[in-house]
Amino acid sequence: MNPKRILISLAAFLLIAGVTVGLSLLTPARKLASAAVDLPRITRLTCLQSGDAYIFAPGAYNASAAKDASGNSGGFLFTSDGGATFASEIGGPFTLRADSLAVAGVYAAGPVRTFAPCAPASAAGTILVTDPGDAELIITNSDANEAIVDLTLLGPDGEIPAVGARGIAVAPGVTRRIALSVLAPEGPVGVSFSASQGRVAMAAVNVEGRAARFIGTTRPGTDLLIGGVPPGAPGVQVIITNPFEERADITVSALGATSTYELSPTADLSVEPMSTVAVDLGDALGGEASAIRVQATQEISAGVVVSGATGSPATLLPSEPAAHLAATTQGGAVQLSNPGSTPIVASIEASETAPAVEVRINPGTTVVHAVPVMPTRPVTVDADGPVVASTATTDATGTIIIPLGQIVDDPREPGSTELSPHLR
Repeated sequence: MNPKRILISLAAFLLIAGVTVGLSLLTPARKLASAAVDLPRITRLTCLQSGDAYIFAPGAYNASAAKDASGNSGGFLFTSDGGATFASEIGGPFTLRADSLAVAGVYAAGPVRTFAPCAPASAAGTILVTDPGDAELIITNSDANEAIVDLTLLGPDGEIPAVGARGIAVAPGVTRRIALSVLAPEGPVGVSFSASQGRVAMAAVNVEGRAARFIGTTRPGTDLLIGGVPPGAPGVQVIITNPFEERADITVSALGATSTYELSPTADLSVEPMSTVAVDLGDALGGEASAIRVQATQEISAGVVVSGATGSPATLLPSEPAAHLAATTQGGAVQLSNPGSTPIVASIEASETAPAVEVRINPGTTVVHAVPVMPTRPVTVDADGPVVASTATTDATGTIIIPLGQIVDDPREPGSTELSPHLR
């Protein structure tokens, strides 16, 4: 064998061995540990009506008027570092931005006043209307881009064909009004909307010349809890929309003063595909303060219409039970319902001068506790379990029902950040 080739092979072997040993001695770069961060909470609500604004949020917030049709901004209306705010005679629509959860609503102006909760803009939802002949839709686009909305009207006999219900364009900062009586002259009707582009805030209100009324947007579900039916309500209706092409079997029960029980007027209730029904509960509640639970075999939308001897009917919508609730209210009576299977103790605070009061809510029941009538004061509820709560104030124009909303986030895992070695 050629000695030169032997030397070359030996040198190559030694070189490979040296490189291998050298690489084995290298220490990998240490990966930086991920850092846990609390993700920021930003709440943005749209308030559609004009009137007196009642707001509560633990964190800082501000309100600004919506742009007009020319795109001119109405500017800031007010700011707060947190807590309760009462602002009189605010022109709507306006947008509320908070760095925490927030609860807000407006007493709509007029001889007969009504409460209009503020809500976030959405790409889809349903509005439940018992008397469409007196109503019109408000559609507000508070975003910076155009929104395009399609409406589907579901009546007692199925879907209602309506000219002009598709492709409704709403420019940024613009509010449009559409006469519901033209689209659906008879009720009840569920107005389902979906935005193929953007998102909007929507509600139904009575047309000018009729007593004020506000009906907000709800989302579908299979187990919906609707609190706030006051004691002695002269008229209570359950309205349900089935937006799907299969029949929905419905169970409706009431969380009363002593127990949960099914309501006889809704026994064996089913809702045909793509249709809406309204059921009068008559005296089935026995005059008790109640929450209504609607359970279905598939997703439906539901609400409860409460009417009295005076004032406009109030449409109550489902809410998620929570342990920490609040709202700025006019005082009156606090109503709490416990949908769970164990007793709950709740602390109610409605005055800076009076101590908090503890009440016990048995499983599946509703309790009422009178609080000092202190207009524009916050009412807070801190419970050891999830409840739904509202306040009710009665005056010469009727009963105003204000739902309390969640003000503390549910426990959640913090987000995490990692430094990428590829960033420059």
